[in-house]
Amino acid sequence: MRTAALLVLAAVSPIGAQEGEGDRAPPLLTLQAAMERAVEFSPEYRRALGELELLSHPRQRWWADFIPRLNLTYGTGYDVDRRTSWLDFDGSPIQDADPTTVRRSSSLHNVGVDVSLLDGGTRFRRLGERRAEWRQREASTSGLLNQTLASVQRRYLAAQKAQAQLALEEELLRGAEEDIRSQRSRYELLAIRRSELLSAELDLENQRVAVGRARGEFEKALLSLRTAIGDPGLGSFAIEATAPVPFDPAAFDVQELLAAAQRESPSVASAEAEIEVRRAALRMASGWRWPTVRLSATVGSSTNAPDGTELFGFETETDRFAYGYQFGVNLAVPVFDGFQRSYATATAASDLSASEASLRHARLGVEESIRSRYLDLGTAWASVTQQAKATEVASQRRAIANEEYLLATIGIEELRSATRDEERARRDALVRRFEFAEALLALYEEAGIVAREAGIGASPGSG
Repeated sequence: MRTAALLVLAAVSPIGAQEGEGDRAPPLLTLQAAMERAVEFSPEYRRALGELELLSHPRQRWWADFIPRLNLTYGTGYDVDRRTSWLDFDGSPIQDADPTTVRRSSSLHNVGVDVSLLDGGTRFRRLGERRAEWRQREASTSGLLNQTLASVQRRYLAAQKAQAQLALEEELLRGAEEDIRSQRSRYELLAIRRSELLSAELDLENQRVAVGRARGEFEKALLSLRTAIGDPGLGSFAIEATAPVPFDPAAFDVQELLAAAQRESPSVASAEAEIEVRRAALRMASGWRWPTVRLSATVGSSTNAPDGTELFGFETETDRFAYGYQFGVNLAVPVFDGFQRSYATATAASDLSASEASLRHARLGVEESIRSRYLDLGTAWASVTQQAKATEVASQRRAIANEEYLLATIGIEELRSATRDEERARRDALVRRFEFAEALLALYEEAGIVAREAGIGASPGSG
């Protein structure tokens, strides 16, 4: 199977320069290099890849569920209480003739351990749920990579198209300049009228305008490509100049392409990952009937002093030191929870059934899209072959009209009409070649194999 990257060949053209740098030729930016830069600098893809890396080690969080929870607590304080009155037996305030001030300081130290001895397999089900979430995120990241690379290739093709159109318009301009020199010589020999010379001069000026327009479109295409790549350090560059080479789509094995799309299409991969997530959620909801056993232990100490000596204190060798410990086992057996768990299980089962239906629909949609894109590719190939014949006929008509014009059997208008028809046919032939390349890229993007064909992976650390 041909790859989208092979649609363009490595041939440098000086018109690929952006912001000229004197006589020094700008570096060549190949399609592969452009895609690799986009993978490195695309903000959306880098963000998705970073989120994937955060989920790339679910076992670490799984083992953490088996490790006891350890808590260290330290507290200290200092209180000042000045008493200026007291209450008698009737609750009436009595002013104290000799107010007293009480000062206290304290410190507290605790160590607590809590561990789950039995949870009915919840930790194993939670591991499966996290793995499913990771695969879902991986499918989303792969789809975003496929989309990013397809966007860069589409911009690269647009820049190549603008570059080829500029080269064609410059070639037509050179032909118009040669024609005007011939017409002026014929005018000096009184072989043509003044009006015919003016028509040739008008054609020359129109072609110069076309060249300027094509050059502007090419510069805009390069700017668009730079934006799609997203590399702030990317300066002037040249792109590959050879136009895509169309081929007969009959060389494709449609069944093989459909099989690849069912494996790697972003929509199918996302639907499959969603099913895994729903299955994990159903297992989590179904495991509530098992009892749970938790073990906890706490050891603590405290010290108090009638002054500020125990503020931030750690002293244990004192008569003010007190300590204690606590040990407990908690057994919980679910009996009735108001049907909450039953409802959660039914909801998870319903979500799983809906996800399975979505997967079937996604597979059908991908098959339809692949077959439609393949038909579009065949139509584009037919347009290429038909336009090639039309260009050949137009070139022959132009040559015949030129001979007849030199023999004075037709006028300048008939020659100009034949010339314009040939130029239009050449422009259309160029457009048809790039339409074929765009149709092929759309087919690869729908199948989700753009990254694979480019040799770029979506796993953490790749690209």
